[in-house]
Amino acid sequence: MFIHRLAAAVFCLALCAPAWAIERGKPVHGLAMYGQPKHGADFKHFDFVNPDAPKTGTLTRTTENDRTFDTFNIFAVKGAPARAAGLLHDTLMADNPDEISAMYGLIAETVEVAPDNTWVQFKLRSEAKFSDGSPITAADVVFSFDTLIEKGRPIYRLYYADVVRAEALNARTVKFSFKTGDNKELPIILGQVPVLSKTYWSTRDFTATTLEIPVGSGPYTIESFEPGRFVVAKRRADYWGRNLAVTRGFYNFERIRYEYFRDENVQFEAFKKGVYDVHRSTTARQWATAYDFPAFQEGKIRKYEFTDGTPMSAQTFIFNLRNPLFQDARVREAMNYAFDFESLNRTVFYNAYTRLRSYWQKSELEAVGLPSPAELKYLEPLRGKIPDRVFTTPLTQPVTDGQGNVRDNLRKAAALLREAGWVVEGGKLVKADTKQPFEFEFLLVQAGLDSVLLPTIQNWERLGIKATLRTIDPTQFFNRLEDRQFDMTSLIAPNALTPGNEQTDYWGTAAADNPASGNYGGVKDAALESLAQSIIRAQTRDEVIAATRAMDRVLTWNFYRMLTYSSQSERFAIWSKIQGPARTPLNGWGSAGSLIETTWWMDPAAADAKPGN
Repeated sequence: MFIHRLAAAVFCLALCAPAWAIERGKPVHGLAMYGQPKHGADFKHFDFVNPDAPKTGTLTRTTENDRTFDTFNIFAVKGAPARAAGLLHDTLMADNPDEISAMYGLIAETVEVAPDNTWVQFKLRSEAKFSDGSPITAADVVFSFDTLIEKGRPIYRLYYADVVRAEALNARTVKFSFKTGDNKELPIILGQVPVLSKTYWSTRDFTATTLEIPVGSGPYTIESFEPGRFVVAKRRADYWGRNLAVTRGFYNFERIRYEYFRDENVQFEAFKKGVYDVHRSTTARQWATAYDFPAFQEGKIRKYEFTDGTPMSAQTFIFNLRNPLFQDARVREAMNYAFDFESLNRTVFYNAYTRLRSYWQKSELEAVGLPSPAELKYLEPLRGKIPDRVFTTPLTQPVTDGQGNVRDNLRKAAALLREAGWVVEGGKLVKADTKQPFEFEFLLVQAGLDSVLLPTIQNWERLGIKATLRTIDPTQFFNRLEDRQFDMTSLIAPNALTPGNEQTDYWGTAAADNPASGNYGGVKDAALESLAQSIIRAQTRDEVIAATRAMDRVLTWNFYRMLTYSSQSERFAIWSKIQGPARTPLNGWGSAGSLIETTWWMDPAAADAKPGN
């Protein structure tokens, strides 16, 4: 499901409470996947926020890999959405960044789940209004759901696949009926439905890109913009939800400005001068060596390392299985032997990273040792359809002495390639029967990865493999990614502590042929389909853990992606005029620090200060 990052401190709360204890058969203020919601119906605000945070000033951020935008419609397939557009819309419920999988009413005043989990209905708040002043009605919710299913990004059809229909029971009550009662996560997933104005969108093409500022239900609107340069979101003084418990302590900046840069070096130089306020450091070299400038030395900029108990964001190399070169698992495993993490960690990463061996590393979902009896319940029916080593051998990554000596690993790789029908002739690896050379392009969007990839490419060359490195701009990159026009590339594999429907988007057979899905590599594996369904339909947290660990084993032993490295923490540098809550919420600060935008605030004394002060 779509959730923020979660932390280990909440595990006992989740595991000691009754499983799947969504209160059923009566209207309630919130839902929790495990146990009861942390906060009662009369709570005043979430624990971690500062409810008295000053509401002033402009937070300026950058957009990392995004270099421009051409639409404010973030729900359709077409276009490059503006970063600020996500602030324009509210959902039926709001998640608590300080809990595991819990949601509280936002547009919805109450939520009621059927005793047999075959429907959920939401009663809307009478005060909920769109930015044009019109009331938010059940008809708007039904329209939003139907439109997202029919015309929105394909992930909506995937997430809501078990919903039979949405219907307005009256002006303020909407009901969603399910195919079965098996998907216990579905009521919470439907709480995440963004609510759009039927009146506004009924007269517009929902599938088209648009720079018309849409009518929204959220706390901000667009004040000004210039594609390729900036977009400014301004907090709505008339925002209907500003005094709710779920929004108290949120949305503290009067404006949030997003600056677009075409060059990463220029971008960082701008941060040093105070052009923007929050910099997320994605390279160990920059974090270790680049903060020797005056603003940092004078204490105007602070470095933060935020660590939580969620799975590490896994930097992976993706094989496009649509390319025949990569369809044999032995080939993929052989290429993994050429990745010399120990040398890279010493010479490039400043010993800041950890080698990955799991998609859920650093969490209770990580597969460790041999399969437990609970995992075997899911794995045994798949015997013969999954690698035998899943049952007999814990996956361990190849290791080296850290001095660049990979000879032993390359010998193992060469043996695997020979088994797969590849031979070296004239220094080139070729298919024994067809003489096809092993040549491919590695597509990059982040130039900083060159130093990581070049040693690996050199090791592939020692095996006779020719890999060409190509770095392109983000727009081209993501277009080629959606068109599946790449051989190999590098992306982070996101996973959370509450896996669910998204696993079919990452690994499902149907998703492999869907250009807007997260199944970039084109994986078509019936065993993974089965395990994804086991996760979705699990009845207890223990079952979720066991099914996810089983999936982890099948993923890793098939080498569908090369698991490379990751950091134990998220690293941010922030100008000291931007201040945050006393503690990090259990979920962390969201994707790319999105919760910094919504729960931090500006020192009032600095609200009118010039950049760099």
